[in-house]
Amino acid sequence: FTSFYDFCERIDLRLLNKCVLESLVKAGAFDCFGQRSAMAGAIDKAMERAQKAQRDQAAGQHGLFGLFHDGPAAAASQDALPQTPDWEEPLRLQNEKEVLGFYVSGHPMDKYAEKLRNLPGVVETQAALEMTPAPNLGRREEQSANEIAIAGILTGVRVAKSRKGDLYAQGSLEDRTGKIDLICFPEAYKKLAEKLKMDVPVLARGLLRGEEDSAPKLAVTSIAALEDVKMKLPGSLRIRVPLERASEGSLQALHALCVSTPGTGKLLLDFEKPGEYLAVLEPSGLAVAADKAFIERVEELMGAGAVRVIE
Repeated sequence: FTSFYDFCERIDLRLLNKCVLESLVKAGAFDCFGQRSAMAGAIDKAMERAQKAQRDQAAGQHGLFGLFHDGPAAAASQDALPQTPDWEEPLRLQNEKEVLGFYVSGHPMDKYAEKLRNLPGVVETQAALEMTPAPNLGRREEQSANEIAIAGILTGVRVAKSRKGDLYAQGSLEDRTGKIDLICFPEAYKKLAEKLKMDVPVLARGLLRGEEDSAPKLAVTSIAALEDVKMKLPGSLRIRVPLERASEGSLQALHALCVSTPGTGKLLLDFEKPGEYLAVLEPSGLAVAADKAFIERVEELMGAGAVRVIE
């Protein structure tokens, strides 16, 4: 097949209607032909062309009109897709999930992978499902032991009424490793009803509840859009620079890294020559965002344990 239109003209339209074609576009089946948004906008034209081509062929007119074909340039012009902005990632992934039940070209959580590494106490759904919640006897310390945070996409949220007539919600929270069932009891539901409708990645906190003969559930107490959750990075740190292994290249790389990672973390540099001296310098006007990626890169340059977080 040379183009999206060519494909449609050659396929039996009794097998490929507009709905099926739309689903195939959303699933990425025609990515070799161009942008999904453009093909979605060309479906009506493609169907019209396909219907006409197949009527002509059935009437025996295909060969006759082929004698007057305008050539490759005209064909390429006719096969050009409309110029439209491509679907942004959230819409592309949402369409894949809608027609396939799973994501193909990525996952909504991918862009937050680094952020999640810097949020303490966040666990993946698979890890949460393997936990054994402490018995809940009503004591605060036992509840605290079961408090966890999970980041993911809310799915299948449904609202119901309790025997007392209060509204509560059930659903699932899905990340790259799997999904965990959640429940939002009436008291929490009063505060979280609108947040339970979010179709963006969220950070949910709550109590892990043990269920007899079934997997644990998360009893949600708070929900926030993951985009809005702030990371708490170190306010200051010390970097040990061992002069016996430091080179001009590694020092330049360290400086470039600090300059390219601006933030609020103050720096102290310990220039050390074991057994001889230690010089502590505080670079003027240089502060960094000392996330885990930054610390790992510094330790690649200066050696394991070179970074010490002060606060």
